[in-house]
Amino acid sequence: MTDTFNDQKPPAKRRLPGLRLKRAAGGLTVLIGMSYAIGSFAAHAPSDVGIGASSCAATIEMLGDAHFDRIVTAWSSGFISGSNADPVGDPSRQRDIATVSEASILRHVRTYCAANPTETLASAVERLFASLPDYH
Repeated sequence: MTDTFNDQKPPAKRRLPGLRLKRAAGGLTVLIGMSYAIGSFAAHAPSDVGIGASSCAATIEMLGDAHFDRIVTAWSSGFISGSNADPVGDPSRQRDIATVSEASILRHVRTYCAANPTETLASAVERLFASLPDYH
């Protein structure tokens, strides 16, 4: 008999056969499920979100309210500035946005939306941006 147990081997850990395979299959299932969910959302996600997705008819109804007008001009200013950003290094596509003001935005949105009630606020602001002169 020995004085200590140091010279004895610890008992072997027993694992169920295929446990690693089951864990890998479970992880793969979760990954596939998440990929499907993300892909489904991306396929059905609206192209415009927030106030930009509002119809022109709804926008016309709300124009004139000082708070709503500030929301429209703030969103439009951000849209115009973002559209004018130069991510691809092509300055020829930039517009001169120096003349854009809150009044000019509201005037354009009101005119465009009155003529196109089924369009969106985003489409109205896109047209405004496209109508600006090229930046030199």
